[in-house]
Amino acid sequence: MSQLLTRGWTIEGFRSFWAKPDLSLIARIHEICTSDIVGYWPRPIGVVRDSQAYVAVIDAIARVCPDLSLTAPEYARSDDLHFVRWVATGTGRDGPFAFNGLDRLRVLPDGRVCENYIFCDHTFFAEVADYLRR
Repeated sequence: MSQLLTRGWTIEGFRSFWAKPDLSLIARIHEICTSDIVGYWPRPIGVVRDSQAYVAVIDAIARVCPDLSLTAPEYARSDDLHFVRWVATGTGRDGPFAFNGLDRLRVLPDGRVCENYIFCDHTFFAEVADYLRR
């Protein structure tokens, strides 16, 4: 993954990281996003602005579900927009889960992500929001 991060955001890096998120690599996500990134997370998380808040959500996701794994079976690109349909599996407070969602990322020419819409209506994001409120 570290080699993939040095080139900016790529679908290969996305797939590699989310296959088994590594807490030690999460801080490196700052390298592939702008300092003023805007993340549109599912409610109740909502809109987060700046890389600190954005990366904090990713950190919370990995901590809430240490066995989380995402696959990305579909990917499309149109200019600076990248669309990734993903499937998540793991264990939440109610037991094992599987659900899918979609990320729509805006990536600058230098490879940094400046905007990410995450579309998903699974209750897992309520667990993440609870963790962030602590």
